[in-house]
Amino acid sequence: MYPNREIFPNAPLALVAAEIRFTDAARLRQQQAKDEVTIALEERFPFAEPLQGAEANLNLGLGGTPPQIRERLGVVLKNANSTESLTIMSQSLTYETTSYSSFEDLLEAVAAACDALEAAKVRPAVQRIGLRYIDEVRVPEPVTDVRQWGRWINDRLVGYLDLGPEDVPATETQNVSTYDLGDGRGLNVRFAALDQGPIVVSQFLKRPAVASGPFVVLDFDGFHDFTGQDAVPLSVEVARDSLSTVHVPCGNAFQRSITAEARALFRGTPS
Repeated sequence: MYPNREIFPNAPLALVAAEIRFTDAARLRQQQAKDEVTIALEERFPFAEPLQGAEANLNLGLGGTPPQIRERLGVVLKNANSTESLTIMSQSLTYETTSYSSFEDLLEAVAAACDALEAAKVRPAVQRIGLRYIDEVRVPEPVTDVRQWGRWINDRLVGYLDLGPEDVPATETQNVSTYDLGDGRGLNVRFAALDQGPIVVSQFLKRPAVASGPFVVLDFDGFHDFTGQDAVPLSVEVARDSLSTVHVPCGNAFQRSITAEARALFRGTPS
């Protein structure tokens, strides 16, 4: 387990997601298989609605490559209060929640989904397993200069702003870093200080209303890439192992990103 692990009563989590991408599973385009999976998961996710639409993947590189349109067909399963969902498509399984309680509970939901797929004879090869925590940190004091976030956010993330002019405020900043964890595993860490409405606006899930204003985004994306190796069939064991392995660096990176002042705020006991 990672150092300083703590469950905060007022954690800044906006969204937690676990995604499993796999080779195309034709059975998941058949209504019978989707119905079997839906029925198997209806105790935790009693409400289902079809997913049908498209999204564009923009290529911003050289060469003028046109946008790639990807069709999205599947089923979305939700709990009673629309705070957690499972999205099942022929090439992916995604769990999302805006009311995260524990990593163990997330594992339980993903394991149930994997069991349901196996029972429906859906056994694709895993391509990528990811775990993502998106935090939106807001504080009860006005922030007019991004440099002020050094009180709550590790100064290593904001200290470089001192390179700019001292007599004017820094209004926004963003950066991203990628770490190689070995054996096909990695961690993307994104940091941004913004002044706007929330960045997490889910199509299917509800979250408490948040007013526009200054906040910090801490986005931790741990992943296990299975491409370029022998096929690994989807199973509960594979999902648990990969998610558990990347969970540790995600949590450690979050703890290293915040200060004692932020911990007190998240505990509900600001100094």
